Amino acid sequence: MFMHNNDSNETKRPVGAERPFPWRCRHCGKDQVFMTTLCYDAEVRHKGRLYSFTVPTLAIPVCRNCGEKVFTESVDSQIDAALRAHLNLLPPGPTSAAPQGVPVT
Repeated sequence: MFMHNNDSNETKRPVGAERPFPWRCRHCGKDQVFMTTLCYDAEVRHKGRLYSFTVPTLAIPVCRNCGEKVFTESVDSQIDAALRAHLNLLPPGPTSAAPQGVPVT
């Protein structure tokens, strides 16, 4: 299980990520990283608290040679969305103070 830190704002982009698959694996050096969909057990620290949950269909680049997973911005976004669903939180983005047509008093 990988410890995912939700409080980080780093940009994650593997070398050659703009290119089509296969990518070169940073762990074993083979050109064997392909997009894979798998069930992933995640642990995420959010607002100082650790949450464990499962992402049933995570699309993630994985090395076919050594099994190394490549965590990209897209993977982080999927894990973040799964955390929000697990915690019953609203998705990120603008929220309106009141539905349209309903006066605010």
